[in-house]
Amino acid sequence: MALAPSIPLLEPHVELPTDDELPGLSSLLDERWVWETFCENLGQPQEIPHRIRPRQIRYAPGKRAMVSYIAEWNRDEWVEEDQFAAECDADGSTRFFHYPDDPALPGLRSAASAVEAQDLVTRYVPVTPSVVRVEAVRYRPMTRAVLRHTARWRKSGGGRISLFVRVMPPDKLPRLLTAWDLAEQSGFVLPKLMGSWNEGGVVWMNKIRGSTVRKRIQAGRAPEPGLLIDAVARLWSAPLKDGQGQAMNVKQGYRSTHGLFSHILKDDDDALSVLESLGSDLKPFAAAWQPTALAHNDFYDDQIILTRERDLALVDFEEIGPGDPLLDVGNLLAHQRWMSQSGAAREACGDYRRRFRAEALARFGWKEDDLNLREAYCLFRLSTNPFRRLSPKWRDQTVKGLLLAKGALAASD
Repeated sequence: MALAPSIPLLEPHVELPTDDELPGLSSLLDERWVWETFCENLGQPQEIPHRIRPRQIRYAPGKRAMVSYIAEWNRDEWVEEDQFAAECDADGSTRFFHYPDDPALPGLRSAASAVEAQDLVTRYVPVTPSVVRVEAVRYRPMTRAVLRHTARWRKSGGGRISLFVRVMPPDKLPRLLTAWDLAEQSGFVLPKLMGSWNEGGVVWMNKIRGSTVRKRIQAGRAPEPGLLIDAVARLWSAPLKDGQGQAMNVKQGYRSTHGLFSHILKDDDDALSVLESLGSDLKPFAAAWQPTALAHNDFYDDQIILTRERDLALVDFEEIGPGDPLLDVGNLLAHQRWMSQSGAAREACGDYRRRFRAEALARFGWKEDDLNLREAYCLFRLSTNPFRRLSPKWRDQTVKGLLLAKGALAASD
């Protein structure tokens, strides 16, 4: 039966797995339920959105699920957006979130308001702007947001500064500041910490101009692998002090990822067979893993910018803490292997991966099997992305990722 014209469609259409212990899961991608929930919480807008786009899911099978959405209105040559999210729990309760109102991010509402942002910048950043323009870059309900504040000294012309604003639960801010201190021990240029509002969980950093290493790889103009290794190796060789930074939890990472796959692929015997085969190698690795050095812990090409001055800058570093240099390299290799199989510039990504791997092995004398195991673990974790990002083809893409992880275990280049 066709939907009434007053109910916007959810596009693209995505199939979710069934979950008998979480009956509300199916509602999260039901057009009528989503629209009625939107209107119940915000009132029906004068104009119906062109569409509502499901963007991301956070899902713990049998416990809870949250889907983030973007409502879109076509405005000739531009699109107006409104971000919101809905969460369901196993007890049947639901919660609704509407950007920028988020109880876990108390500073977000003020940081997202142009009027209040001007006051915040004046108070916490060493500039006194006459106007501040605010743009939302990224929002993850209950977790974090990234905004851009463009501050001007005069309303027309004059001085201008572009700031990236990270908003987080206030109790997470000390970890970011610690990671920033640790990152200074690397060979990368870092954003400058321009100011912080501790009670709101808000940090301002300057914008670093340049292009990401990922874009440079795809364009065939990537920096030599040795330059990246030089920079991150300085972090690996820095003193590792007890209690400094938060260590990776590889065991929990394996357990949660395996639990998700076991549920969402439960009707695919072939996929479960691949999952079981991977587990025979990855489970004992994850159980036995221990940190050996200070490490980035989320190291890959899209976190690094080649500046206009030809310096390498690190723009995301909040995971720095006790870790494993081989896992840092394995993570970059995993991203490159993934992109060598899909997306743009496959050949360039595959070539860069091979060169980076050869350089790391030659320089540090690591065993190939040890690096292969870590690349496979990182591919295993990356394989959650199609589902988490609600790709319409998430099932096929997830299985493809698991097969890539299995292939990495036996790789020789």
